[in-house]
Amino acid sequence: MWKAYAKAGLTANPDEPDLAVYATDPALKLLRDGLAGYQAKGQVFKGEYGSTPSAVEATPAAAPTTVIIADCLDSTNFLVYKASGEKADDIPGGRRSTSATVKSQGGVWRVTSFAVREKGTC
Repeated sequence: MWKAYAKAGLTANPDEPDLAVYATDPALKLLRDGLAGYQAKGQVFKGEYGSTPSAVEATPAAAPTTVIIADCLDSTNFLVYKASGEKADDIPGGRRSTSATVKSQGGVWRVTSFAVREKGTC
């Protein structure tokens, strides 16, 4: 999901088709709304997220349909730029504790919700 979001951020495209491959509402809406906000301000973002997700819970245990994933998302090399190519600000990214709920829907796993905590939480 984060790679699709980074790809969409290159043009701040809330309609990037890859987003729906990895996320569904309400997570998908949250991603799209964020991108639309950047687009409205004439901003894009560039860089890569560092991510090492791990499943911390799966239910039901015998045949999981819901998995909770924990991560420490590293946005150190992920920055916001103006359309002109200049940095939008000098605020560096950082490491943030994240969690996501992933559900199997029709045999396809997608993120249904996620939380990204403030910088320095992991």
